[in-house]
This record gives sequence, structure tokens and C-alpha cells, in this order.
Amino acid sequence: MAKLWEMLDQAYYYINNGCHREAQYILDQVLSADPQNMDAWDAYIHICNTQDDLEDLRNHIVNVWDSGVRDRDYLLATQRFVLQRLEEKMSSL
Repeated sequence: MAKLWEMLDQAYYYINNGCHREAQYILDQVLSADPQNMDAWDAYIHICNTQDDLEDLRNHIVNVWDSGVRDRDYLLATQRFVLQRLEEKMSSL
């Protein structure tokens, strides 16, 4: 598997070229390996353009956290930060 930073570079390439589905596929791989990767979550938030997209992402965040994260005390702080960024984007739409 490629290094996570290389995968993120590829995801940003797709995002910048309007290929969000391809970027989402790569971001899912990054988050599968590292559910606390803030750059990947930020990129995910960036590609959401509607309230429905953001609601779907909120559910995705919960699913990733529930299925792939250990050490919940530290993680809850990270999850709250990601959800706060999501709320900020929702408020701006």
C-alpha cells in the first residue's frame, strides 16, 4: 500500500480536478488505515457541497469511529473537532 501522505496527495489531486468520487475512494482507504487522520477528514469535509452530503458524512464519521478506533478518551476529542468542523461547513451553506 502507498504511504498515507502519497494517498492524500492523490486525493487532493482528484479534489482539485473535480473528481470527488475518486477522492472519496482514496480518503476511505486512508481513514481505514488511520481513522484519526485530520487531513483526510478535512478533505472529506471540503468535498461536501450540500446539507445532505454533510449529513451523510456525519453518519460516516460515527461509523468509522465506532468500527475502527481504540482508546476512546483521546478519540472523542478528535471526533468532536471533526464534527465541529462539519457543523461550521453546514452553517456556511
